[in-house]
Amino acid sequence: MLRRMLISAGLLAALAPLAHATDLWQVWQLAKANDPAFKQAAANRNASMEAKPQAWAQLMPSIDLNASRTWDNNASDRLNFFGSQVVPVNSSSNTTENQWGAQLTQTLFNWQRITALQGADYSVAQAQATYEATTQNLIVSVAQAYFNVLNARDVLDADTANQQALSKQYEQSQQQYKVGLAAITGVKQSEAAYEQARAQVIADRQSLAQAEEALRAITGRYIKDLEAPKSKLPLNPPDPHSAKAWVKRGLDQNPNLMAAQMSQKAAQNQVTQQEGGYMPSVNLVLQHTHQATGGNSSYYVPGGGSTRSPADSHSTDNQIGLQLSWNIFNGGATRSSVKQSQYQADAAMAQEISQRRSVEQNVRNAYLAVLSGIAQVQATRQSVASSKVSLQATQAGLKVGTQTVLDVLTSRKDLLSAQKSYYNARYGYLVSVLQLEQAAGTLSPDDIKRLNAWLVPRSAAPSATAMPAASAAAPMSAPAPLTAD
Repeated sequence: MLRRMLISAGLLAALAPLAHATDLWQVWQLAKANDPAFKQAAANRNASMEAKPQAWAQLMPSIDLNASRTWDNNASDRLNFFGSQVVPVNSSSNTTENQWGAQLTQTLFNWQRITALQGADYSVAQAQATYEATTQNLIVSVAQAYFNVLNARDVLDADTANQQALSKQYEQSQQQYKVGLAAITGVKQSEAAYEQARAQVIADRQSLAQAEEALRAITGRYIKDLEAPKSKLPLNPPDPHSAKAWVKRGLDQNPNLMAAQMSQKAAQNQVTQQEGGYMPSVNLVLQHTHQATGGNSSYYVPGGGSTRSPADSHSTDNQIGLQLSWNIFNGGATRSSVKQSQYQADAAMAQEISQRRSVEQNVRNAYLAVLSGIAQVQATRQSVASSKVSLQATQAGLKVGTQTVLDVLTSRKDLLSAQKSYYNARYGYLVSVLQLEQAAGTLSPDDIKRLNAWLVPRSAAPSATAMPAASAAAPMSAPAPLTAD
């Protein structure tokens, strides 16, 4: 009962949202502790690391101990012939035999076992590289899920503010229609825009719930309050400022490429191991055996009485020798195994070439994505500011009769689109910074710390969600440009 209560409490704690603002570094720590895929990768890495001690064990001495105890009870009747006389003889024996021994076997030469030791090094290196790749994938996945939640919340806030502004505009259109200052067309246009905004808010809430669920799947927790990027993001180009330099770094350090290289070497080593089937193997064998027998035997001859004698004996045997084993012919199995391993090595070589080209492509694309992200943040930031000014001018024109309700709705829609593009650009840029490091193979938890320094509590983060009111008694001043660099 107590165990069930503890398990239930643990589940409730895992499902309960964190009460305080959580930053990216804290989310990363939760992901490391709770992500099943990461735990699986760590376990697979640890299991693969055992290949090296197992390969060494094949070259180390092997000691076998054996012992036995045997009980023997024997009785027999026979006829002995003494000239013309036939004499029956009865005999019996009861003996106990104890035997124990030890054998040491040391490999002196076995090409397959010798080369397997080098192959184990390649397997261990491949497992470590695969684990590093998984770690980097988790870093990017955590950041992507984290910023997806923030993006979904920003979009929801923007659409909610838009809905509120459209609600006020719809009410004003109705009032103006009642007093004859507006046509029914403007009322219907405002109503349609408001209903669309309501539907969009509902869809945004679902998108936010899905983003939060994706983050929970990685961290094991529902996290409601996340820190957001601060107003001034360092929009710096990649350093070094050369795609070629980043490609070289990727070819030297990308863990997926390193894993493919180690896989190719391990496959080629397997060819060498299979070729060892053509060679003899030599072992040194040391053996010690001790045997002790105890008991008695008796003979009975009618008329001659019985004779009883002990049956005790002790013996010790020490042997040292060399064992040579050489399979001359096994039906062509060795030749087939060598060919099979060579084909597998060819496939591994092709995989390495493919992975190398993929690294080059991914690094160049990620490098361009960072540059493009910087430009998009700057452009969408200016677009938000311009759209706000445009909406204010359109609202002022509606007030004096030079603009229509449809014009205002269009301007408001343009502003909303610019805001969402700005959010996507900011969060996309942050992720692209990590993706470039990942493509080059240099991504580490330190990069999480670097991005974490750019975050602040969401209440202090910049907001582009404030929508101008449906109308204003006086012209609104142009907002200050949003700063992203």
